[in-house]
Amino acid sequence: MTDRFVIAALTDRLIYDHDTTFSADDARQLLAALPRRRSPWIQLGIAGTLSGGSTRGYAPGVGDVRIKDPNDRSFEYNSASDAFTRAGQWKLLVLTRRGRYYVEIEQVMADMTDEGRGALISYDSSGTPLAMDIRINRSWRLFWSPVVIVIPGWKPWKTPV
Repeated sequence: MTDRFVIAALTDRLIYDHDTTFSADDARQLLAALPRRRSPWIQLGIAGTLSGGSTRGYAPGVGDVRIKDPNDRSFEYNSASDAFTRAGQWKLLVLTRRGRYYVEIEQVMADMTDEGRGALISYDSSGTPLAMDIRINRSWRLFWSPVVIVIPGWKPWKTPV
């Protein structure tokens, strides 16, 4: 496997160099550098926050005491977390579907609901890059509850040169 610094540098160039194009050579090198790991056939993820917990007790001379934690607790789960390769600020995943390759790129510190924090490079069966798409999110509020369901999608972004 290629050094993670090289993978991070290639990814940075692919994402940040130009607004409408990306280097086909960098994309080929990235695909060759990433390890092939088994990925689940469907990726499910969940993320959220809960209000801080509290502790109850009895203090002699004071009586019942309750201390509330003002900080929120957050959680996140992804069924494909073992399949990702971490390099710098990026999580990368190689997918093989119907004889084609895809490299999914996601920022590590990004919130799952943020748009534009992920990209998908598609390749043909020989490893030649075809396009890069950017992540968009479709979200629906579950009735009148605070639960929001977010389904990621992709829209065209860059073409190879």
